[in-house]
Amino acid sequence: MHCQRAFAVGIWGVVLGLGSMAAAAEPLTESFVGTRALGMGGGLRGAATGGSGPLQNPSGMSLLRTYNIEADYFFARVRSGHLFHASVVDSTSEFRLAGGLYYTYHFDNPDQPAASAHGHEGGLALSLPFGEYVAIGATLKYLRLSGLEGAPGGGTASGVTFDVGATVRPTSQISIGIVGSNLRHLGLGTVPTAIGYGAAVTVGTNLQVVADGITNLTRDDPLPRKGTRVSAGGELTVVQKAVVRVGGGYDGISQNGFFTVGLAAISEAGSLDFGLRQDAFRGGGSPRETVLGASFRLFVPQP
Repeated sequence: MHCQRAFAVGIWGVVLGLGSMAAAAEPLTESFVGTRALGMGGGLRGAATGGSGPLQNPSGMSLLRTYNIEADYFFARVRSGHLFHASVVDSTSEFRLAGGLYYTYHFDNPDQPAASAHGHEGGLALSLPFGEYVAIGATLKYLRLSGLEGAPGGGTASGVTFDVGATVRPTSQISIGIVGSNLRHLGLGTVPTAIGYGAAVTVGTNLQVVADGITNLTRDDPLPRKGTRVSAGGELTVVQKAVVRVGGGYDGISQNGFFTVGLAAISEAGSLDFGLRQDAFRGGGSPRETVLGASFRLFVPQP
């Protein structure tokens, strides 16, 4: 049963990967991490379980045995950016092989048609553990972007790229992740080639603390510069029914500092999550961004 479900997820991923999906415009899509991670400083590369795996580090999907369905909505104030995201992640296989499938649509500046940009992104992620301590994973992505500054073909571009990641868990309380993102360089600042890294520490059953970073290795229009985004945060579960998240960091690309907060109501069936990122100061002339996120996660029960 579990093998059949994992196989079905993989087949649907191939179908969608060959279809007309793609990625969206900077800055919202490039920094899209999911609502849970948004509230924790924006990084979960050291413990990218569930829907965070295809977005941040595919190898993290094997850390937990779970079957998650997730839907997210993000809004970025500066460019009136709207992002819609859906994913399915299954890590319940008998062999602990994990599979994930996701789709993202993004639209910038809907009130200014001449300056609007939009696109779609679709991907298939797979993860395989080696014993209890190491897992590796990869995400294959197909992207099609329209209305982007600096893009060839009159502002329209498309292509296939991929991520490769690994997670090491020396103890049950500590996990460390590293991932190369967009390793096939597409020449677009909206999908820069980058290396991400992170660590997570679980304290007891109710507290998780994370530290995270991602360094862009390429600089293409419209990305203003190379840089590193670093962050830290955590989440505290209260009476098994609510989660409080906080975090903060520095974005070397925009050269702005930021803080984040998040809340979630959880049950055995699923969770409703909210997150906020607010730039706290301007270091390089970039406008201060506000990003709001909301998501619903469904935890499919296992037989």
